[in-house]
Amino acid sequence: MTSTPTTPRDPLMPSTIGAEFSDLWTALASQYAVERELGRGGMGVVFLARDVRLDRFVAIKVLPPHLAADTELRELFLREARTAGRLSHPNIVAVFRADELAGHPFFAMPFIEGENLGERVSARGPLAAADAVRWLREVAWALAYAHARGVVHRDVKPENIMIERGSDRAIVTDFGIARVEFGPTLAQDALIVGTASYMSPEQINGEPLDGRSDLYSLGVVGFLLLSGRLPFGGANVSVLLHAHISRPAPPLASVAPTVPAPIAGVIDRCLAKERDGRYPTGESLADALEKALRISEPLPTRTGEFDARTLSSHEAMLVLQRAAALQQAALQDVSSRLTGKTALGPYTVRDLESAATDVGIPVRLVTRALAEVMPANVR
Repeated sequence: MTSTPTTPRDPLMPSTIGAEFSDLWTALASQYAVERELGRGGMGVVFLARDVRLDRFVAIKVLPPHLAADTELRELFLREARTAGRLSHPNIVAVFRADELAGHPFFAMPFIEGENLGERVSARGPLAAADAVRWLREVAWALAYAHARGVVHRDVKPENIMIERGSDRAIVTDFGIARVEFGPTLAQDALIVGTASYMSPEQINGEPLDGRSDLYSLGVVGFLLLSGRLPFGGANVSVLLHAHISRPAPPLASVAPTVPAPIAGVIDRCLAKERDGRYPTGESLADALEKALRISEPLPTRTGEFDARTLSSHEAMLVLQRAAALQQAALQDVSSRLTGKTALGPYTVRDLESAATDVGIPVRLVTRALAEVMPANVR
């Protein structure tokens, strides 16, 4: 989903694109005009279309006819739309419409202009630590939001993380094999579904999953972003799956020695074989990443006099109270730092993070505030 949309065609003209779905295009003609195919995956074909009512581009994902004939897969596909449709978060792709017409299950979602993380690494190699950590944190927050609502993604991989052009934010896509933990169990859930290079040991073994499985997968993504390679390889899928189950992941520092040790340590913990050895939640992972990045950055030089100074309990309290007062005063400066760019906006998330950092507000609090204050409006 990286190319610029083509010039819209007349929605009433028959389309030869995706001819196997011609009945669907006819049924959708009053709302969507299909433009071109964007890609094919294991659970669907994605097309670029124009919403002729709202004059915006959308991506329409359709289940291929040979899969739609399978009742179980049909339900799995429709569940993808229902699952994503009830998640409202700035780092999770929205769903505009989910339906079945002319025997074709489909759903419409925003067309995200940009590139996925797999494309980014293939084109540019390992990412700068600050960029990788920022996007990993955004995905961790998105997963934390989904996990808190009983949804495990189960297919976290670079190709399912888009970097939106303009905002530069990470957006998690394709909840196609997501499982609602408190929902009805399907036979498909007992099968090993997912991309082998990113699957957790418990997913490969067909065990019940929780959010920590996604965090393992995100750890593999982080390993790739920071080193340019995967922790495990194999001559075939069986060898690869066996490695995820039985072989310890190589320490990130052993293949990417320039990555700061605190950041490498976070990734290494994500790849623990036992889920209890990983971070318990996406939120705790996001916090750990922020802390790791912060302590990896050079600290300002301080004089020996300041370092050696000791304070009484009363003096310490006075200093902390004054620091709190300075923090409060600094908060009043946030708006001026934003309006220094432009008085009316628009502002990117990076603008907000920069302004917050300037006055001492942790970036993780900006991310949390975005998720709580603007889950639906940022789109």
